Amino acid sequence: MALVGGDGRLLASHGEEVRTHTTRVLASMDRVLRQAGRDRGELAGLGIVTGPGSFTGLRVGISTALGLQSALALPVFGMGSLEALARAVAWEGDGLALLDARRSEVYVQGFRRAGAAVSALGPPLALSPADAAERAASAAWAVGDGVPLVGGWKASCRLLAEVPNLAVPAAVHAWEALLEGRRREPLAPLYVRAPDVRSPG
Repeated sequence: MALVGGDGRLLASHGEEVRTHTTRVLASMDRVLRQAGRDRGELAGLGIVTGPGSFTGLRVGISTALGLQSALALPVFGMGSLEALARAVAWEGDGLALLDARRSEVYVQGFRRAGAAVSALGPPLALSPADAAERAASAAWAVGDGVPLVGGWKASCRLLAEVPNLAVPAAVHAWEALLEGRRREPLAPLYVRAPDVRSPG
């Protein structure tokens, strides 16, 4: 969770590694608000990461955001998790955002950063580590927990082999959207590949 003020400055944030956020997401939000001395009534909008990620986690996050949108009459703005990863670092040039997708795959997407501007170089993909390594050879930077699963990084490549608190770039994205006068956006999970859950045959 993260809270950004009206000037775009980070006021408070909280992140934790837990098996499920289902019963903790609202408590985490209230904790961040208390840290900043604010309450839910002062919120102007919500930012949320829409995936790729775990099937259940995405559904819980989006459902919670839609519930808050309805209860508090707030606009909600979504951001892909790989874009949020790319925006969490300030390294220039062409790089990669990678997440461990399990099942011997990584989610990967290329981005170009020039100053504060971050642009995608292609769609997010689910690749084997070997296929992702073909892209790694030309990267100037890489970020995410998929980094250790991929080889072929050149010596000059800057690496962050972890997932920062993605709520921070998501909150900044919402703040930017509000500044631009954008309305609420339709929210849909980004899966990239078919979910592990199957309907009974």
